[in-house]
Amino acid sequence: MKRRMTIYDNLLWTVLLLMIWGVSSCSDDNEPMDGDTLQLLSYSREFEDVTRSATVPAGYQLYSVQHPEVVQEGHAICTYLTVPPSTVAARRFVYETDRWHSNAIVKDGVDYYIYGYLPMSAVEHAGISPLGDDYSQGATLHMKNVEYFSDKDICLIVGVKGTEEIDADVDVKAGNFLYQGKGRNRNHVYLLFDHLYSVLQFSIRIDQNYAEMRRIHVKSIVLTTDVAPKVDADIVIKPGATPINSITYTSVGTTKGEYTLLDADHELTTAYETLGVPTYFASSVSVNLKLQCLYDVYDRKNNLVRKDCTSENKLQDVLQTIKRGERRTVKLTVKPTFIYVLSDPDLDSPTVVTE
Repeated sequence: MKRRMTIYDNLLWTVLLLMIWGVSSCSDDNEPMDGDTLQLLSYSREFEDVTRSATVPAGYQLYSVQHPEVVQEGHAICTYLTVPPSTVAARRFVYETDRWHSNAIVKDGVDYYIYGYLPMSAVEHAGISPLGDDYSQGATLHMKNVEYFSDKDICLIVGVKGTEEIDADVDVKAGNFLYQGKGRNRNHVYLLFDHLYSVLQFSIRIDQNYAEMRRIHVKSIVLTTDVAPKVDADIVIKPGATPINSITYTSVGTTKGEYTLLDADHELTTAYETLGVPTYFASSVSVNLKLQCLYDVYDRKNNLVRKDCTSENKLQDVLQTIKRGERRTVKLTVKPTFIYVLSDPDLDSPTVVTE
């Protein structure tokens, strides 16, 4: 089988800016409401021209802009409000209607270091431990049984900025996790998020010349890897210029992972068509990634020439340099190894190549 690969431009995914409103508990514990609710500010575009101004690092944008599905799906954020050296309370922020709601309570004058991730639905189990026995030095997030391939964009808190007034001008920077509790009705905070995974998007078409002779009906397209379907992740978060300090993945189980991009009959055209939703994956353990296609071949009179043809493309060359927080678009073209003279029916062996 002939295979051709071209690496497309590396696109740095816009890192998330989330300014919040609210939290119910990550767990079911209920502590006395002894303090003031921590408000996470909602920074919507309609208010940008009024009074509030938040300066954020280049490449950041509103979470609701990058993920508009948050409105329908009701995403939740798991946050850990830690007090050095080792006290921690897990709390949950839930997006409902048009804002983030919470019941996180903070106390006046107390220093909190805030860590966490979203969406909660992407992580089966999670925990946290202090770095160097002190949360002011950083933390390790422990995520259990996360999908190697996923349709969820798991993101981590990488910056915290408090403000006493909701209309105050603030400069939100990555690498700071400290928040000091204030008096009643003065506890507002902005959060920055960064991506844990890389993301792939696939587009497919049929070669123009080949389309004059044959029709291709793709029946399934599946991503496979030698890594298990689920992994555990230990993520070290530290204050400073590189908040996500390190990520260690461990495979869970011995079966090989796979992810279905298409599982229904679809006739290809000569124009590129996007396959499914973006596919997020743990790129630092991208072992032996392959794209497997199953398709039928028809002639121009709709006679079935070949049934259940298969094509397998290795993606390791395309993805060997992709990093966390980067997006890669892979374009696929179905084309023959060489052109056959038409007959009724005739032998035909198209291939799928990546570009």
